[in-house]
Amino acid sequence: MPLIEPLYKIVELCALHGIKEAIICPGSRSAALTLAFARNAKIKTSVIADERSAAFIALGMAMQSAETVALVCTSGSAALNFAPAVAEAYFQEIPLLILTADRPPEWIHQYDGQTIFQTEIYGKHVKKSFNMPVDYNHKDAQWQIDRISNEAINCTQSVPKGPVHINIPIREPFYPETNERVFPNVSNVNFLKKHAHIETNDWSDLLEIWDKSERKLIAIGQNAVDLNDELSGLMEEENVVVLADIISNVCVDGKITSHDLFLNKIEDLAPDLLITSGKSFISKSFKQFIRSQKPTNHWHIQEHPDLIDPTQSITHKIEADPKYFFKELLESLEARKLKNGDDDEENDYLLEWIDLEEASLRYLNKFLNNVDFGELKATSMLLESISSENILHLGNSMPVRYANIMGGISKEEFEVSSNRGTSGIDGIVSTAIGQAMKTDKMVICLVGDVSFFYDSNALFFGDIPHNLRIVMINNGGGNIFRIIDGPSKQEELESHFVTNQTRNGESLANESGIRYLKATNMIEMASALEIIIKGDPRAALLEVITDGEADAEIFKALKTGFIL
Repeated sequence: MPLIEPLYKIVELCALHGIKEAIICPGSRSAALTLAFARNAKIKTSVIADERSAAFIALGMAMQSAETVALVCTSGSAALNFAPAVAEAYFQEIPLLILTADRPPEWIHQYDGQTIFQTEIYGKHVKKSFNMPVDYNHKDAQWQIDRISNEAINCTQSVPKGPVHINIPIREPFYPETNERVFPNVSNVNFLKKHAHIETNDWSDLLEIWDKSERKLIAIGQNAVDLNDELSGLMEEENVVVLADIISNVCVDGKITSHDLFLNKIEDLAPDLLITSGKSFISKSFKQFIRSQKPTNHWHIQEHPDLIDPTQSITHKIEADPKYFFKELLESLEARKLKNGDDDEENDYLLEWIDLEEASLRYLNKFLNNVDFGELKATSMLLESISSENILHLGNSMPVRYANIMGGISKEEFEVSSNRGTSGIDGIVSTAIGQAMKTDKMVICLVGDVSFFYDSNALFFGDIPHNLRIVMINNGGGNIFRIIDGPSKQEELESHFVTNQTRNGESLANESGIRYLKATNMIEMASALEIIIKGDPRAALLEVITDGEADAEIFKALKTGFIL
């Protein structure tokens, strides 16, 4: 058996389990893995030299497709550079298979080149970590390679989805002989997934709580599951309040979107029953509201067993697929109505939320109609220009906060994503590139200047997808520090927090071969948006120049100006 055949077995099992994409970071010790992927007709490969950017591109691809993407690198610090994206994948439950080549164990910590401690290198930020056997000749070692590969690939897709790491010690020779071809014989293990089911007695207990609760609120955190039919039905049939952040991807009429403007001004809006689903909430106001006005009952719906309670209020952890749960809840309530008759009554709690939402949107629209051009106005113009044929990827720090406050002004519903697993500023453009590689829709990435330049290596990826548009707000630094209370009151604000910078994106755009546009006022912004979204089919960077200090004052005025 050729020495490298077991490495080909790993790749063949990837293909048999449905992995269609692999991101390869070039290296010598990982050469056999690279060649195995390159020579497997069932798997498409992309080669990216920068490991940090490569990992975020893989993250974006897996995020968009919901399919496992393989990620390959050589030994040494290359594996460490995957870490930020691996952590994001873990907390967002994105399936990645990380394959790191390593030196044999006897050469670790022996002053040998490109050698670090790679066993369990990602710690708790992967679902599982495996170490392949270093010597492959014994049949038990060959069986173990198949077993580990089967388990690891399946683990990326089991609930909760997430990243899994296989560390692979590899001896020389790394490369096959000229014209040598390897045809691995593998043992593929099929995994059948279990489906959570709520018992009849449990449903009876839940429906009893439902009946006793007059003030019902459903709040959805970051979410990619289509819950629209179920939530629409509950709103129409049961007069339930549905609150959604912009990253919740809830597209239903009557949802509450402007809660960031009023929740910190309301004292008596606590629900009797709160039902939550999804991951993190952008809105700090919502989390503080629930912590201070705790519901009598709080059901949290998620498939995996971990108890995650950011509002410190959960009373019932329901381990079920959210779509299944809301569908069963709606059908149970509808069946009961058919049997007992319709007893709908006007719901004062729902009307109170609707009044607050309408007042907030009136205030927001009036404010936007009168505000000077800046980060807020530019973001609102972008949101009003996006259609259902687009995907919006929101950068962290201020872009995601602006968009969340103004989500209700959009003319159409559209898909929204963001790296809110760890909420870092690294890898935002790379993630958007990965998404664009896995969809025919236009992916529009709204990003701040520091985040954009931090991830500038993403633009040196060989073939930028034509359906990528980057809108970069350049206000000279990390403007969030001028807005949040702590740093904004310190004399070291400008010197140690804001990260002042004077760069522009034109040369980067030109070097990477994408179109460059610039906007400094509303007229230029409107024209540029028309070109990049509807006119020019090429990938593009729109750089929006604003004044950071003015942006901070405008945002503070927006937040404090709404009076009930």
